Amino acid sequence: MKAFHILAAGFALCAAFASCEMKDELKGINDGTNGETGYLELGVAVNGSQNTVTTKADVDDDGTQTGSSVSADDFPVVITGVTDASYKKEFASYAKLKEEGAIELPVGTYAIAAHSNLELANEMTEAYYDGAEDINITKGSNQKAEVVCKMKNTKISMSYTSEFTSRFQSWEITVTDGRAVLEFICEGKAAEELNPAPLYMLVQEGITELTVRVSAVNLNGETVREARTLTKPAGGESSAWTGGDALTITMNGYDEPEEDTGIMGSGIQINADVTFDESEDIVNVPVTPGSGEDDTTDPEEPGTGDEEEGGSGESPTLSGEYLTKVLSYDIASGSEFPSVEIRIDVPNGIESIWVKVESDNTDFKTATEFFGLLAEPDGANLIGNQMLGGMFTLPEKEETSYVFSLGANLAGMLATFEGEHSFIVKVIDLSGNEATGTLRVSITNSSVE
Repeated sequence: MKAFHILAAGFALCAAFASCEMKDELKGINDGTNGETGYLELGVAVNGSQNTVTTKADVDDDGTQTGSSVSADDFPVVITGVTDASYKKEFASYAKLKEEGAIELPVGTYAIAAHSNLELANEMTEAYYDGAEDINITKGSNQKAEVVCKMKNTKISMSYTSEFTSRFQSWEITVTDGRAVLEFICEGKAAEELNPAPLYMLVQEGITELTVRVSAVNLNGETVREARTLTKPAGGESSAWTGGDALTITMNGYDEPEEDTGIMGSGIQINADVTFDESEDIVNVPVTPGSGEDDTTDPEEPGTGDEEEGGSGESPTLSGEYLTKVLSYDIASGSEFPSVEIRIDVPNGIESIWVKVESDNTDFKTATEFFGLLAEPDGANLIGNQMLGGMFTLPEKEETSYVFSLGANLAGMLATFEGEHSFIVKVIDLSGNEATGTLRVSITNSSVE
């Protein structure tokens, strides 16, 4: 009898094991991995020599961040499946991820991304960091990986010598890449104005030159203006200005005799240097005369009436019927797609014109994404963009006017996609002024119930 009970217990135990295996097998069928999993121990670090950052040395054994002004603890983290594109695991912060410890994942390849808990913009008062890493999880493995987040924008600091501050009572300085514009303003020589915090610019891709413009009022109440071009020197990871570059601009003042009278006046000298990410070397930046020397009329002073129309104080303007109403088109009508134009007047000359597409039609978005028209934050620059020459008439840099219209190729394509579509047009002039308008198009098909 005793042997019978032992044999029965053995059958029951085998059945239990079989049941567990069957459940695992069924689970594996659902996730495509046959139930095979591994574990991931994930670290997120901030690596940017241009700011005080968290490094491995700044982390205690319990994971607490120490001695750092920048921490990855609040960085959102996303794990996305590559082998299985439908798989996604998100953590509101790296701190939350660390609370979970090792993460169990089905076998396969994954893309991991982390970034600052901020919205990336062209102009920022804080640095923005992001990073990505691909990892492969194998059966039963305990994989370790680290995502290193680097600074995505360019750090720009402004410094004033005593020779500058002693000669000028107030000033306004702008730094621009033709899209983003950073401002350093001093109105009353407060401590924070004389020692301004650095600003951060998301420099558009491929830009090798930045423009600095200065408008300063000397002790006699006279306005002195200067403009300089800062060219990216050799070094760093790119020949263009890019994330991780830390640019310091120094304003210096000096006395100079005026040509006609010989009376001493105030002059401005602009110097600059840069350090590259993960480098302590300071590199001089070539500074040459830049656009803006014609900005001779103070916008706050009334004109004499003899000057030409336009000037540095005039911003671009956009005008057109469909800036204030929606262009509607019924596919079933079979009629020709209506022409539409937006006139853009740019008294100071065109620096760049950007077009961004927004649409609720997935197919149309896919069709335009290839051309960069969905890119954040402003889409694609039309200046010299031959890829878009079949869709739009391309504007010329420094021209004072331009007519934006949907070309025949784009209009023909657009007329086949039902939905609500927007074309956001942004113009920036040579003085850094900008204006934006939106063309809205509604495509319907009355033949479809």
